[in-house]
Amino acid sequence: MSGEVRGLRRSGSLYRNGTAFASQIRGEIRGKLHAETIVVGGGVIGCAIAYELASRGKEVILIERSRIASETSCAAAGMLAADSEAFHTTVMSKLAYESRNLLLQQKEQLQRLSRIEIGLQQTGFVTPFRNEDEMKKYSESRSVHPLTEQIWWDHTKLHREAPWISKETYGALYRASESELLPVNLARAYAGAAQTMGAKVIEGVQDVSLTVDSSGIQGVETSIGRLMCKHVVVAAGLQGGEMLKQVGLNLPVLPVKGEIAAIQYAKHDADYRPDKTVYADNVYIVPKANGEVWIGATSLPGRSDRDVTVGGIQKLFASAAGWVPGIQQAQFIRAWAGVRPATPDGLPYLGACKSIPGLYAAFGHYRNGILLSAITGSLMADLIAGHSSEELGIDELSPERLSRKEIMQ
Repeated sequence: MSGEVRGLRRSGSLYRNGTAFASQIRGEIRGKLHAETIVVGGGVIGCAIAYELASRGKEVILIERSRIASETSCAAAGMLAADSEAFHTTVMSKLAYESRNLLLQQKEQLQRLSRIEIGLQQTGFVTPFRNEDEMKKYSESRSVHPLTEQIWWDHTKLHREAPWISKETYGALYRASESELLPVNLARAYAGAAQTMGAKVIEGVQDVSLTVDSSGIQGVETSIGRLMCKHVVVAAGLQGGEMLKQVGLNLPVLPVKGEIAAIQYAKHDADYRPDKTVYADNVYIVPKANGEVWIGATSLPGRSDRDVTVGGIQKLFASAAGWVPGIQQAQFIRAWAGVRPATPDGLPYLGACKSIPGLYAAFGHYRNGILLSAITGSLMADLIAGHSSEELGIDELSPERLSRKEIMQ
């Protein structure tokens, strides 16, 4: 991850003194253990929520058990694939487009307030096909959202625009609006910008449990003491389900492991380096702003370990080289694994837990946490401000929807 987070400790807010600064904040917060809202979880979702609340002038404390963006967010590829991702519900497609647009609007303020470059690049995505039948099967298998922007590049056009792609490629769909960024930088930029606007960001907070009475949420008990508040947003990814079990809510989360590798081209091999993301059916190849190219990702449901396997990386490199042969000349930099939080019905838990006033959930985004971070922050701030999930058009993402289905059955 070194190339991704280069320069963070030179920035002037959250990371200026690393762990020592986190300890200083913990000491400061002991004298003021209350806020209007407490956000539990320092991944990209929790950080985006804290940023949005702080930007609206709300008092917020963000707590993270380890370091900001040290779990699922640091294992993401950072693609804003609103056009390319195959969403199966209208609400998810709608939120994906809204979130991508919102993040593009937030970019300048995020970087200015946090002094962290998020590495946003808007060079478009290419989805390649080996033959006409493959292209037709792909088109028939997905419903295209009305907002999707894509054009067909035949063999000639494709190899003129992407000379680094395999000469055996039949053609490709090109989606010019697709973007990508450095995911850890985004999460830390959200956290740093939130802090600049007055939020408290505390790392290394262990043993978090919810405090609830007959009137609703009262706060959280933690390793640094009790934090009192009016609202708690659980944005703890894989740990979110376990946390809500403490108060009798069943929001199951399923781990899905993924492996990613980073490579880098030498200067004399620059012509072989892709300048657009390849979003194929069996692999994605993402040129990053830090000079690396990321290749991912395996998908192993039920696996929660973070071991990088030889077989997984071999599979990624073989698939990638099939589309971009020049990858074989690149230098291997590193490989890593992460675990994505999925839900039984494939939709995130997003909204108020109506059985416990003041308690909110925002986790289970699976492979779209980076893409949906901006809109999730906005929606959670709207909900806390008093808007209803019906009014916001996200009732089908209600945290307690699975319990409702069980009751109806």
